[in-house]
Amino acid sequence: MWSLIGKLLGGVGGMVGRIIPDRNRQNEAQSRINEAEVSGAPASLMRLWRSFLGWVLALLFCWEVVGRMVIVPLFFARWGENLPPSALDQIMALLLGMLGLGF
Repeated sequence: MWSLIGKLLGGVGGMVGRIIPDRNRQNEAQSRINEAEVSGAPASLMRLWRSFLGWVLALLFCWEVVGRMVIVPLFFARWGENLPPSALDQIMALLLGMLGLGF
């Protein structure tokens, strides 16, 4: 009786394992993809565009948080009225995604 229940639950567990992907295998596959991407491109080019993008996003983040929300209202109030809408949502999505913390 107990062996039959164990076999049934074991079969259900196997089906659930096939339906729900294993995070460790996904991470290993992503690691292999990243290694293949880096090995196929010139090392300097791969480092350059990522660091450039990181610096640009960091500067945009500083502008949106410090410049736009603090400095402009304090010192340039009339100039702040004509600024376009904030793009902080898009900048944060890109920056956190690049750091591996976002979407």
